[in-house]
Amino acid sequence: MGLKDLFNRSAKMKRRSHFKHLFSIANADGDVESAELDLIIGLAEKFQMRTSEVTKIIKDPSSVQLFTPKSDGVRIEHLYDLVTVMLVDGHIDKRELDLCKSIAGKLGLQQELIDSLIRDLIEKALKGVAPEKAIEDALKNYG
Repeated sequence: MGLKDLFNRSAKMKRRSHFKHLFSIANADGDVESAELDLIIGLAEKFQMRTSEVTKIIKDPSSVQLFTPKSDGVRIEHLYDLVTVMLVDGHIDKRELDLCKSIAGKLGLQQELIDSLIRDLIEKALKGVAPEKAIEDALKNYG
């Protein structure tokens, strides 16, 4: 296996793990609404995931291994994506929020910062702050 193959495999694992988390948040309340599905499918397209990959993860999320991002910036970016999925239907279900906090811990974010970080990202998203700015501010304050 060459270096390029290793990089491609690693990138694929990252995408799949992140998509699994996004779908898990959408499904946390037991009902994936069309707005949630549209958002996560749009993100999957942004990640350049094939339809077959997406379908496989939706059918069997347990087939995807956890991939922990190495940088705080990527961790916060992933968390921001999770927050947007929670917000897309206009309300945050307690199960979604609890799962989001759990995933934040698995991503390697400091446990004592998770509640305030998520609250901050939610507030910024609701105020319409550009994602890049919200992530940049969170990285300054929590990274």
